[in-house]
Amino acid sequence: MNYIYALIVGMIIGVSGVQAEEDFINRLACVIKADGTIARGYKIESCELKGANEYVITWKIPLQGKIPQGVVKTNFSATIGSAMTEPVEAGLITVSLDKDPSKMVVHTFNSKGEPAARPFHIAAFRDY
Repeated sequence: MNYIYALIVGMIIGVSGVQAEEDFINRLACVIKADGTIARGYKIESCELKGANEYVITWKIPLQGKIPQGVVKTNFSATIGSAMTEPVEAGLITVSLDKDPSKMVVHTFNSKGEPAARPFHIAAFRDY
């Protein structure tokens, strides 16, 4: 299914289907519920809630380090947001890479800056 999508995108923007698929694969995304459950995502393997507000996300592909195509570097965007249609309390979010190349660490806080569980969205963009 992803190959068909990439092929269509490739035809629309004028690149080969293989190139479009490679470009798409380098985009990762997920929505995590406040309890650490994965609501949905692309290329996410797991999420573990540690303590009140630390989430360790493991991806199916590395976010950093050497791979056959070169050296992977990843940038990301995160926001507090509902997993589905539930109301969301205001909050803050931080994201960092982990020593493990396939993991990132997310911390969420209430609007006063105190540790608090919050649902959130992550978009990650890999380059090499």
